[in-house]
Amino acid sequence: TIQSMLLWRARLLRFLSPYQPWIISVLLLFIISSHTYQGFYSYPSMSTVIEHIVLLKVKPEASDEDIKKLIEGAQSLRTIPGVISITVGSTFAEEWMPDRRNGHTHTLSCRLQSKEALRVYQDHPLHAQVKKECMLPVLAEPPMAVDYESVVVLGDSTEK
Repeated sequence: TIQSMLLWRARLLRFLSPYQPWIISVLLLFIISSHTYQGFYSYPSMSTVIEHIVLLKVKPEASDEDIKKLIEGAQSLRTIPGVISITVGSTFAEEWMPDRRNGHTHTLSCRLQSKEALRVYQDHPLHAQVKKECMLPVLAEPPMAVDYESVVVLGDSTEK
């Protein structure tokens, strides 16, 4: 957190006080400001990524084991080169919100390094295998997928 970084800054300044603390202070301020948010997530400032979003409608008769296989298969796609992250889960609607799912029961989100990485992902044998063996057998209809390029903007969730 910022408080712990400032505490370390104060300790370091006390230790190095004879060595022009204003230079050290400026240097530490630069380090703290450039790593406060990005450092924890390994995203350089203003980096662009490709988002691959897939909406799934799982058959009502699909078993818990079928859904577990779907989720584990999707999670295994993280090993494909160029994949930054994979998330997959059941959709939901809270009682206080309108149900916007349109019958989609699960969603897969894949963050990739580039458009070239999306091509590698789409053509990868593991992707074809997971789609054929884990997804298509349990789907009520073909999945809906969209891809877009985005700048990563991190929230302030690290501060309270």
